Amino acid sequence: MDNERLKVLYLFAGEREETIKRWEAGEGPDSYLIGYNHMASFGIKADYVENRFINRIRKINFNLANLILIKKIREYDVVFSGGSLALPLLAKVILGFKRPKFVWYNTFFTNALKRNRGTLRGRVLRRVILSLDAIVCPSNAQRDFLIKTGCDPKKVFYVPNGVDIDFIENKEKETTAVPGSPFILSAGKDMGRDYRTLIEAVRGLDIQIKIIAYPRNLKDIKDIPDNVSIEAVPFFKLLELYKKAVAVVIPTKKDGYFNASDCSGQSVLLEAMASGKAIVASERETLSDYVKDGETAIIVPPENVLALRSAILRVMADNAFAVKLGEKSRLLAEKKFTTRRLAEDLSSIFTRVANEK
Repeated sequence: MDNERLKVLYLFAGEREETIKRWEAGEGPDSYLIGYNHMASFGIKADYVENRFINRIRKINFNLANLILIKKIREYDVVFSGGSLALPLLAKVILGFKRPKFVWYNTFFTNALKRNRGTLRGRVLRRVILSLDAIVCPSNAQRDFLIKTGCDPKKVFYVPNGVDIDFIENKEKETTAVPGSPFILSAGKDMGRDYRTLIEAVRGLDIQIKIIAYPRNLKDIKDIPDNVSIEAVPFFKLLELYKKAVAVVIPTKKDGYFNASDCSGQSVLLEAMASGKAIVASERETLSDYVKDGETAIIVPPENVLALRSAILRVMADNAFAVKLGEKSRLLAEKKFTTRRLAEDLSSIFTRVANEK
């Protein structure tokens, strides 16, 4: 198949029209478009489906919103998504479609398969995963797990996640640094975050911590100390906080915690790298491809209050070390983790899969 005629349908896990409009207007990053906006430069015609009806159905039931596209997908060579597997279950497993080819962006397969091991749900999930034409994993740990689970190694690809470095850099240049008390930033709304350990690590310290999260992330945490503030802010405000923070802390639960995304912390990690900030992060398999302890971040054992406290004190006490960590992580992100590089890798996979007989 000629790459110029390749048609790919993106099925995003949520609404993206406003995100795309903001990116087109230069008012938002393309980090959450998973390469969509770059596909034309690689000779691929990429579309997405979104209208009032689809969005209304999506709010009621995400699976149903995709299932009603069963006829629409026949117009495309490849369907690319990272959401529910209901559509490939119907199209591939039940109806036996040979086209379009299904390529899935894997952010949850590991935890979902482990959580449902030995159940009917788990067997169905595994059957659908094995039927996919290609699986894109943003970490090698996910790829290795799927291969051990029985997936064909030729169908499972490690493709690093990407971040819109140019947008973040340009917006931060527009932000005026206002003198104020130094603070540590921690952000993330995934349920894999471990804010309890972070709060205990800074309890009693003369260090301000700003946590950007939903109330659900801290609902069971009592007696929050005065040096910790919690709020939810829009992305442009978060960018301002990245610029002004001394460092970014990403506390996550252990890999054995299944009620979360496989890649908890990955997006904030890349945003902090793009912002050139010193990073303190819990050790996690899906983050190990992105930073190295002592070189581009400080990595601490998960759920370890003393280790996290020690790392925070270190970056606060040694400004030269913190600056060096941030500079190295920024250069690494620019070299390896851009959204355009992500799109280039994906375009190669789409072309390869579409051409397979």
